[in-house]
Amino acid sequence: MEARRSYVVVKYNGKDISQTITDYIEGFQYTDNASGKADTVTLKLNDRSGKWSGNWIPVQEDYVETTIRLTNWSTEGDNRKYNCGFFMIDDLEFSGPPSIASIGGISTPINADFNVTEKSKTWKKTTVKGILETIAKSAGIGLYFSGEDYLIDELEQSGETDQAFAFKICSSYNLAMKLYNKKIVVFDQTEYEKKDTNLSIKKKDCKNWRIKRKMTKAYDGVLISYTDSKKEKTLKYKFMLNSGNRILKMNESAESLQDAEIKAKAKLLEHNRSCQTAVLNVKGDTKYIAGKCCYLSGFGKLDGKYYIDTVKHVKDPGGGYMCTLDLHLCIVINGVSVATVASVKK
Repeated sequence: MEARRSYVVVKYNGKDISQTITDYIEGFQYTDNASGKADTVTLKLNDRSGKWSGNWIPVQEDYVETTIRLTNWSTEGDNRKYNCGFFMIDDLEFSGPPSIASIGGISTPINADFNVTEKSKTWKKTTVKGILETIAKSAGIGLYFSGEDYLIDELEQSGETDQAFAFKICSSYNLAMKLYNKKIVVFDQTEYEKKDTNLSIKKKDCKNWRIKRKMTKAYDGVLISYTDSKKEKTLKYKFMLNSGNRILKMNESAESLQDAEIKAKAKLLEHNRSCQTAVLNVKGDTKYIAGKCCYLSGFGKLDGKYYIDTVKHVKDPGGGYMCTLDLHLCIVINGVSVATVASVKK
């Protein structure tokens, strides 16, 4: 029987260099983010020969593709692989002694102006998906959109990069957005938090763990004051998640009552998702993926269904493989909407 093993397959500019760099690898880290940040990968390599800071030094527009492979991981024949994706080389660091080269890649398309050029533009008569399609095309990448699309009558992009603007608009409509494998990937986070899962983590399986609860961040409801450009009025909409007096107040432009409701609930969820969070350090496994849910047990009243925000996959030169997970307790919207409660002419 072949021994249990974890290893990383590395392609550099499309060529598999895994065998070439085997004797050089000192460490590997892949950070998988569900939303709001680009994924990153780091290869830590010994540079005693001077090759990585010499003839092999990366140049502009070089890229890497990495895959984590597991052999006989849980049982004999349990062979798995996870494609970490496509990364443009972004960060180089050389240090010593001993001589070490650290090569960092990012899933952001850095060969375009996607994350550097601040733009001002008025988007009219379009949708969230329509805006993202235009941004993706400009960056030379694809778009995967899963979730409800929303009409946009008029929206200002004011001195923002396409990346920052895309993340912001998705956040406003409770859509998660990540950059993965040369695509903008968009999905409805609430729907993902509702999904059933058979993934579970027990307290005894954690090398170490930390769960934090911040009660002052929890809100019972939200009250939004919004401007309806068509009716030329300032209106208010209220939504109660629970009975109570802790109300999140916000001012926002909105296309309609429905638009105001979507944005109000998105902001309420954003706040309440930060109320109970966890950080777990566990044995490495490709089953841990950002955007999935899992059940935590053995933590007493802190048990429950959690959403994985970030996973860091870390391998050391001795063959060790660990994962660090950042999670938040899943929030379910089952509140009561209160129709427009006030209107004032502009």
